Parts: sequence; C-alpha cells; structure tokens
Amino acid sequence: MNHQRGIATGWLYLIGLIVLLSLLSGIATAIYHAGAKSERAEWQAREARINAESAIKIEAANRRVRDIEQDIAQLLANESAGYQAKLKEKDHALQIALDSVATVGLFSHGPACPPSGGDSASSPPAGASGRDGAARAKLPDEDARFLLSEASRADKIVEQLTACQGVLRADRTKPN
Repeated sequence: MNHQRGIATGWLYLIGLIVLLSLLSGIATAIYHAGAKSERAEWQAREARINAESAIKIEAANRRVRDIEQDIAQLLANESAGYQAKLKEKDHALQIALDSVATVGLFSHGPACPPSGGDSASSPPAGASGRDGAARAKLPDEDARFLLSEASRADKIVEQLTACQGVLRADRTKPN
C-alpha cells in the first residue's frame, strides 16, 4: 500500500509540476506580449512625434510659399495697374489727337506736295515769308487718323513690353 501511495504521490507531484509549468508558461507569455505591446506603443509614440514635427515643418514651408506667392501676386497686380493706367492715358491722348484732327486737321511741315496733276510749274509760289515751298500741307483726315492710331498702337506695344519686363524682373527677384 505504501508503494501505491508513493505512486499516487508521484503522480500528484507530476501533475502539480505540469500545472506549475503551464502557469509559468502562461505568465511568461503574458509578460512577453505586454513587453511587445509596450515596445509597439513606444514605437507608435515615436512615429507620432516624428509625424507631428514633420507636419509643423510642412506647414511652415507652405506658409512661406503662400507668402512668396502673395508677394509675387502683389508685384504683378502693381505692374498690371500701372500698365492699365498707361493704356488709359494713351487712349485719352489718342482721343484728344483725333478730336483735334476733326476740328483743326493735321499738318505736315515738309515740302508742299504738287497738285495731283503732277505739274510742278503750276504749284503755288513761295510765300511772302521767303520760304522755298516748305509750306505746311494738310494731311487728309483719314490719313491723319490712321497715323495717329498707329502711333498710339506703337505706344501701347511699348507699354506692354515694359510691363512684361516688369513681370520678368519681379519673377527673377523672387526669393527661392
């Protein structure tokens, strides 16, 4: 009987040892997973910190870019306003000149043109002032309007090129 009791006690010790090892294994696994979770949490916290710092830097860079774009837009607006004012000035000057042609005419101070017949002998003699035919000749109104319009168009082109140079200058002087 003693012998049977010894076997039963051995089995109890064996079962107890297996239960103890199972418990220790479960505790070790729980500790391992808790460490892994802690490590993962630290990694996520570090990544979140890096992402927050990057977001701040990106926002600062975006703000600088927006400021530069606003400065350039203001420069372009100033150039455009100056250009528009000069075009309006040119249009006003043209209108004044065209009104003058309508009332007074446009005169050339070159030699008077012979009559359309081509007979230079019948051209009027030099005036009493002693000029030798360099009298003022009136241009036809249509020709005068055309010349004034072309001169105004050329002035506008010069203003447009000047405005383009201003835009290029503004673009080249922008900070990088």
